[in-house]
Amino acid sequence: MGHVDLNFEGVYESQIENLMLCVVQLVLSGGWYPDAERSMRKKIADKISVEGLDNLLQGVPSEEAELFKHDLRILKFIQ
Repeated sequence: MGHVDLNFEGVYESQIENLMLCVVQLVLSGGWYPDAERSMRKKIADKISVEGLDNLLQGVPSEEAELFKHDLRILKFIQ
């Protein structure tokens, strides 16, 4: 997971891109790293709580936004 972090550090400027990257990292971790999973889940949940998902998704094409929301539902971040 550190490899993904290192390769993409500072690449994305928008908050939604960084949030999406964090979700990808969570999925790629596959539950193998419980401490990292807890940390990523907290980071994702905090970002959604503070910024608001609708605010974060402004400017994202509706089809992509719906796919991302679907992923967040599967991961139990939203209902």
